[in-house]
Amino acid sequence: MTAPSPTTATVRADAARPGPRTSTRVLTVALVLVVLAAVVVVALRGTFRDGPLEPAAPTPQGSKAVARVLEREGTDLEVRRYTTDAAQALAEGRTVLVTDPSALDGAQLDRLAEARESGHGHLVLVRPSFFVLARLAPGIRPAGSLEETTSLSADDSCAAASLHAREIRVGPAEDVAKAATLYRAGDGFDSCFRRGDGAAVVTGQGVTVLGSATLLTNAGAGDLDNAAVALNALGGDDEGSALTWYVPSPTDPLAEERPSLLDRLPDFALPLALWACAVVLSVLLAVSRRLGPVVVEPLPVSVRARELTVGRAHLLHRADARDAAARALRARTAVRLASRLGVRREGRLDALIAALAPHTSLMPEQLRTLLGPTPVRSDQELLRLSEDLDALEKEIDR
Repeated sequence: MTAPSPTTATVRADAARPGPRTSTRVLTVALVLVVLAAVVVVALRGTFRDGPLEPAAPTPQGSKAVARVLEREGTDLEVRRYTTDAAQALAEGRTVLVTDPSALDGAQLDRLAEARESGHGHLVLVRPSFFVLARLAPGIRPAGSLEETTSLSADDSCAAASLHAREIRVGPAEDVAKAATLYRAGDGFDSCFRRGDGAAVVTGQGVTVLGSATLLTNAGAGDLDNAAVALNALGGDDEGSALTWYVPSPTDPLAEERPSLLDRLPDFALPLALWACAVVLSVLLAVSRRLGPVVVEPLPVSVRARELTVGRAHLLHRADARDAAARALRARTAVRLASRLGVRREGRLDALIAALAPHTSLMPEQLRTLLGPTPVRSDQELLRLSEDLDALEKEIDR
């Protein structure tokens, strides 16, 4: 029996190991399976346009449930995404639901206002802002919000605004709005489902305001009498009613010029800003006068040497820099001694000590300790150093 050679074993091991082609095939098959699974999921789910209050969306934020019930009850429902189409429908007398009126700019709102005045259509707004109400329903104003889910009941003063409902549940709508909005209306409007001074539903003069998106979403329409409010506000009591479901689109030609922040400011903002600027300038002028007039001082400024020395000493003392002070004292003393003894290269300590030794009672080691970089650990040592340096200079002068 012959044992396999090492070369043969290596060849078999390489053959058993998956090569690059095998890995590529596995990845390709996996990718194809993932694509097929996605296609099957989409086919089973059906194609629809998802988004807040989309009439074909079965998701919680969509409104497919309300839209399908309206169609089953005989309402002629059409979906529009451009302001021109919505304005034309309003002028023709249809009910026009604006799912996101706060997304419209001034030109779009003016177009809807003109259509409503020229025709007999009915406008339904979902959580309109102050800016929107000023253009489309000047008699209605926001009066607060409800950030938590709240049940509101109808009372005897509701009249037509109850929309044949007794109790509704409003509040934040997932992926649509973080809160419900309450409104206060003037004469000519009916309000219902009140909380404090505000109401969740206001209707009158061809406009209906719904303060909560939960009245229309798939997730909220089934709560209490929410569906009754939605169906009666959009479909009415008559069979064969016509409804235009207007979902504003960013591709609308009229929406090219988006309103800027300055456009949304109220009229009193500019006078208030001018008044604030005048107050700030007055305060700055008063403060500048208290400091006195500006003084022009001729340059360069001459400062006495003693003042510079005292000032530098204060800085060194404040910084607790004894070594720096000692180094300055020794350097100036060395310069003066070298000048008196005729030592030119005073920068070298050995030459200076050699020149000082014949003229003083101190030993060379004592001179090196006195003039060399010996550390100074306290203020007393620094004071003693200055006295010893002064005594040395006096001894040399003698």
